[in-house]
Amino acid sequence: MKRMNDHYEYRRTPGKGPIWLAFSGVVLLLVAMAYFEAEQFKPLAWISGALLIGFLLVPRPAFGVRIDADHLILSAWRTPRTIPLDDIAHLRVSDGALERHVSIVYHTGEVEEIFSHDLPDIDTLIVVLAQRGIPVREV
Repeated sequence: MKRMNDHYEYRRTPGKGPIWLAFSGVVLLLVAMAYFEAEQFKPLAWISGALLIGFLLVPRPAFGVRIDADHLILSAWRTPRTIPLDDIAHLRVSDGALERHVSIVYHTGEVEEIFSHDLPDIDTLIVVLAQRGIPVREV
């Protein structure tokens, strides 16, 4: 019998850095135009304003993973991909130059790389998967 809280979700939304950068650019251009009476910056201010509106309108889907008693769902809030836990032998973690690489090793011997931004920190991932009987091995 499954309980309702037998699932784990990790969701992370993209940062708002580009939006703040575009907003700062528009404000700086408007201040420069007012202070220095520089009308030549007017087209640049319009373009920066349009970029700001564009950044606000572009959807920013969340990164993340969902793990329940039977399935591992990668990219759960973008393009979900369901993998049965029974098919997974273990997860392999290796350190790369800039970030960690995580791979799924299937019982068939096939290896599949996972988008690492979808995953929580490795310690949390180890605990969550250990509760479901899937080992995480570091290389």
